[in-house]
Amino acid sequence: MQINFYQAQDIGSRDEQQDALGNLVLAPQRKLYVLADGMGGQTGGQTASTTVVNAFLSYFQQQGGADAAASLPQALDAANAALAEVLAQQPALNGMGTTVIAVVVDEAHNRYHYISVGDSPLYALQQGRLKRINANHAFAEDLKKMVASGEMTAAEAERHPARHAVTSAVTGGHIAHTDSGSGSLAPGDKLLLASDGVQTLSDSEIEDTLNAVSGSLEQQVAGLLAVVAAKQNPHQDNVSLVLVQAATPTAAPSTATEQRRQTVVAEPAPAPEPAPAPQAAGGTLRYILRVAALVVLLCCIALAAWWLLSGKTPPPPPEQLPPAASEILQESEPDAPAAPTPADASDIPASAASQ
Repeated sequence: MQINFYQAQDIGSRDEQQDALGNLVLAPQRKLYVLADGMGGQTGGQTASTTVVNAFLSYFQQQGGADAAASLPQALDAANAALAEVLAQQPALNGMGTTVIAVVVDEAHNRYHYISVGDSPLYALQQGRLKRINANHAFAEDLKKMVASGEMTAAEAERHPARHAVTSAVTGGHIAHTDSGSGSLAPGDKLLLASDGVQTLSDSEIEDTLNAVSGSLEQQVAGLLAVVAAKQNPHQDNVSLVLVQAATPTAAPSTATEQRRQTVVAEPAPAPEPAPAPQAAGGTLRYILRVAALVVLLCCIALAAWWLLSGKTPPPPPEQLPPAASEILQESEPDAPAAPTPADASDIPASAASQ
């Protein structure tokens, strides 16, 4: 089973973000997610939450945490000790503290383990139904018990000035209450780690929003933050969310699988245009003969033009030469005049020719 997650924060109407988030890959199939909501003034709250988250991450980086059920309480002790050390160095921060939720998800066995202190809620969304998993260490829970026993009315509990006070926190000293547990994750199940700023919404509103947004984990987290903002609470606290999901069989594959799939469906590169077929040898020879004939013809035309322009006629072919004078003239007496040259033969009188 593959685990996907997305986390985001909103400062609300506060001047500073006092929540802190962290996550760590412990092994190829084990992951750690941590959320803390600080208190004790701006500087104190931010210092407390950051110190505790970093201490959890550092502990698991050093120890590995193969046994999550045993490692989570030990990591909490290390985080509390780290906060005590900060307070020893900065006494002005005395009174600061923080809530914390830490969850280890074991993908190989489809299980999760958690530990929490304070009022930050850890929810499970299974088969579309939202349920809070961890205990709520807030005075509001004590007020509910008083209402149930008849000690006060619900209206009185709602107006109680200490209703938002926490009954346990990580302060570097004694931790009054801790809560821990484990559970299984089926494909599609979700875990939601949150700071109490999300409780501007009721549990049913959180459930409806997660079920209504059919998209990525990022879109679902963005949807929750948008619904909180739409309430326009003038005293809106910081909101931090970590949404973790056990992937379904049809969910997005790992990077390596995705790359292999892309290789299969990638469009083929366009085939190169075929090179023109070479001309046959016979065609080339015919072409050369045509050119040669044309050259000879042009040379003949040029030679004839030269003769005409120079006032000469080209010599007749040998077979057309006029017959010799001895063949034109009959035998004559020895004292007869010499026969004219071939060039003057046309001037011989006809009477002389008949003698």
